[in-house]
Amino acid sequence: MPEISINTTGPFAIIKLILLTSLLSFSTSTFATNSAMLELIEILHNKGSISDDEYGLLRNAAMADQEQIEAEKQEIQHNVDDKIQVATVTNKAADWASKIKLNGDVRLRYQGQDNDPGGTGRGRGRVRYRLGITAKPTDGWEVGAGLASGSSDPRSTNQSFDSTFSSKGINLDYAYAQYQVNDHIKAIGGKFKRPNYLYLTSDLMWDGDITPEGFSMNFSYPSELGTTFANSGIWVLEENSGSNDDPHMMYGQLGQRFGNDSIFGSLAGTFYSFSDNPVLGSFVTAGTNSDPNFSEIFALAGELGVKDLFGNGIRTSLFAEWVTNNDTITSEDDGYLIGVKASQGPWSLAYNYAHLEQNAWPDILPDSDRFGGLTGIKGHEIAFTYSIMRNVAVGVDYYMIENYLFNLDQDLIQLDLNVKF
Repeated sequence: MPEISINTTGPFAIIKLILLTSLLSFSTSTFATNSAMLELIEILHNKGSISDDEYGLLRNAAMADQEQIEAEKQEIQHNVDDKIQVATVTNKAADWASKIKLNGDVRLRYQGQDNDPGGTGRGRGRVRYRLGITAKPTDGWEVGAGLASGSSDPRSTNQSFDSTFSSKGINLDYAYAQYQVNDHIKAIGGKFKRPNYLYLTSDLMWDGDITPEGFSMNFSYPSELGTTFANSGIWVLEENSGSNDDPHMMYGQLGQRFGNDSIFGSLAGTFYSFSDNPVLGSFVTAGTNSDPNFSEIFALAGELGVKDLFGNGIRTSLFAEWVTNNDTITSEDDGYLIGVKASQGPWSLAYNYAHLEQNAWPDILPDSDRFGGLTGIKGHEIAFTYSIMRNVAVGVDYYMIENYLFNLDQDLIQLDLNVKF
């Protein structure tokens, strides 16, 4: 390797000394620094301040540093790209998770039943499992689906413990697409849960497990009293393979919610019309309807409550429902339920008295725990629930019902353990 002679006198000698010291003392520098260094070496060489050998040596040293810097830059870029890719995947996963929601519950039940006269009784263990998923794929849209234990019976998701540890069935409980048009209007189609599209205060007319099929709309708007709302829909009851006229029902509902710091309440009126065609009479009865005419049914539902009864933190309300069938040719055309409920902290207690006449309402729809869901009944229900910890509750529900069409009394008790997730 050629020797480099350094003259330490004169201004160019000082620059030369600094240049040599910088290149030989540091192994890395920035790309901009090495570009400037190469230009300075070129100037010194052109002015004769450094020899050809010195120029070659210094230039090679600067170029070597630049190659190392380029390699380090590429490595850094690769690391940055890797981190960006990881961050992108993480963000996509977080974005997906923010759009998906899972929920469900498991309920264990012992049910005891006695009928009189006849003295026939029955006791059985039962289980219910439900799993739901909802997603919001884009602004305004929501889709959901749910699985539930049970059978094809729309009024029950229970499975009894029987048949020597047999496997139990799981069915599609609901599957829907919902669109939020704006802050006041939303629409849903498919098989869906009712609460957001049909206001009720009890299960006199509709069993809680029924998920209707068809199309519904909801409108709500703030008013001076509270919130004014309207619901409507067309729900399919049956598919008639021999006709384009499939049995269905239409409904329209108008209601008002109101309240202040001490009271709350709601009231809604609903008109129902079931399709009137020959197929309807073949499926609408479960054993107690004697007239299949249900094209003009009116119903009222309401609740009035106090948020803090006597200042002790107990939330209490009175609730009621009434229904009349103007289409039947019989006199058995009315029904009503009136009740009271209270809750405080982990406990809640409710009582109601129901009377549903024979042809007031289709007997395939009422609460199946109230004498099998039949019409022509009257009687009492009392229910108590206690949350023993978050998402875990125990309850007891007692029915004392008379079916005056069959001259039968039925006592039914249900002991539940419910775990939500």
